Amino acid sequence: MTDKLPYNDSGNLNASADRDGEGSAGDEPPPYSSQPDTSPPRWQPQFEDLTTESLQRLSTETRKPLDPPPECFSTPTPLRIGSHDFLPFMIPSLSEKLTDGFRVLYPHGLLEKHGITRNDWVRFLEDLIIAARLSAQGRSAVGARIPTRVFTIRGPFIMSLVGTAYDAVFARGPLREVKALLAVWNESAFERRKLRVSLHVREDGGKKSDYYLLVEFL
Repeated sequence: MTDKLPYNDSGNLNASADRDGEGSAGDEPPPYSSQPDTSPPRWQPQFEDLTTESLQRLSTETRKPLDPPPECFSTPTPLRIGSHDFLPFMIPSLSEKLTDGFRVLYPHGLLEKHGITRNDWVRFLEDLIIAARLSAQGRSAVGARIPTRVFTIRGPFIMSLVGTAYDAVFARGPLREVKALLAVWNESAFERRKLRVSLHVREDGGKKSDYYLLVEFL
């Protein structure tokens, strides 16, 4: 009696042989998941926390953001900068109010090779705090406010009324002011060094809980 060959005259695998091979342990396909895990890695750099030191310094200083311009705005970019050589990380705010500022955290071993020193990074985070506080006082750290509305009121109260409307209408709020300052830092210092920092709102149960800065490589 001749054994049945697994191939037919055309050289193709017989259907019966194909069925016989199904279900063998060695041929089982690997498990398949239709929902791949896309959650970001739980990673944070090694931080040096300078928050207390910075807040104490800001309580006695009266300087303004961008005055004088930060050194990293004019220092040359390193000749070789790697792309995506670390994962994004976050710098949290101290509370739900931008005027309270952010934690002043310096990530060791990450920014130096991109030409951002410890002093540059501390200056950046402190500038954001100062900008938010100035904005809460009706003062802008980024650009001048130019009123466009014409007042036709006549009388002895015109000056005080105009001044009140100017601050209420044309002053940026802390959120807009911080974003405007972020744009200056990104354009002048970070993006040419393959970095970008953006501001985000963290929500808890649909309500704002605080803010955070997201630091990414380009």
